[in-house]
Amino acid sequence: MSGFDVKRKRPWWLGWIPAAALVVVIAGIAVTTTVLLNQGLGEPLPKPTVGQVTELNWSSFSEEGLDYIDRSRDVRIDLSRAPVDASALGLPDDGTTTIGPTDYGDRDNDYYVIISGGGEGYGGTKLTVAQLSITTEGGLVTGLSAPVTGELPFRNALALLQDNADEFGWETLDSSAVFTDWVDTTGAGEQYTFDIGPGTRLGFAISATTTCEPQSSCVVRYDVTPTVG
Repeated sequence: MSGFDVKRKRPWWLGWIPAAALVVVIAGIAVTTTVLLNQGLGEPLPKPTVGQVTELNWSSFSEEGLDYIDRSRDVRIDLSRAPVDASALGLPDDGTTTIGPTDYGDRDNDYYVIISGGGEGYGGTKLTVAQLSITTEGGLVTGLSAPVTGELPFRNALALLQDNADEFGWETLDSSAVFTDWVDTTGAGEQYTFDIGPGTRLGFAISATTTCEPQSSCVVRYDVTPTVG
């Protein structure tokens, strides 16, 4: 008998190990899938009910409404009929209601905020933001504030604002002067901040504040104020 004819024997149960491991993996996937589906992940949200949204289908900031916003990531606010009553939107008469930021890992953490103003152009805008704060005073909505998702390199932040200028009704930005100020200020190790706006082309006042740290990127924040009359 040659060396190639030798057959090694091994315990019979070793052959079951790969199959058993596969069964465990499949069972784990099945359990995980069931849990996620029970939580509604991967399924389209049902049409919102009144309470989750207002009777006119704008966002509500009641407990039900905030839960729906957290799951849908969509916020819709109508500022075209200012002054805007806070209680009608589920907001307190006085205070600041903040949505986000969230961190759900692989799940979308952005909020998609549609603001209607009834003005020129599209009559409103859609912002992709990490967080939204709504301020109310005396029973009325007085302002919205929302930072853009993530930090941006200075040139990208500048390009974003230049793209927004015509839509929002801002004056043309002197990018060369802003760039020089940014280089001088951050080069000296200081924080650099610049504002643009407000513009009222969309039927509400919107401005942007950009804050840049030395040796770091910039954060852009939009501020919106309802216009009356």
